[in-house]
Amino acid sequence: MISTRERVLRIPRNIWSWIRQVSGDAAYENYLRSARRVAEMACVDSRTVQAGCSTHATSAQPLTREEFYLHALRRRYSTVSRCC
Repeated sequence: MISTRERVLRIPRNIWSWIRQVSGDAAYENYLRSARRVAEMACVDSRTVQAGCSTHATSAQPLTREEFYLHALRRRYSTVSRCC
């Protein structure tokens, strides 16, 4: 059971987490979490649950923080984006 003190201490942490999600600051952490989930699903789907699962999804290394940032910039500015 969670005490009242623990609940009160969680409020600022939850607010900070929400701000990071809304502002896009947590995008890299979300990407890593998603990449890990995809790799785990690939292992389960291929029925190779053992530790040495070697599918393409798990063998590909996730992007570094810098590579992710550059990829996001390219994705954002590589297309025409006009309002009129």
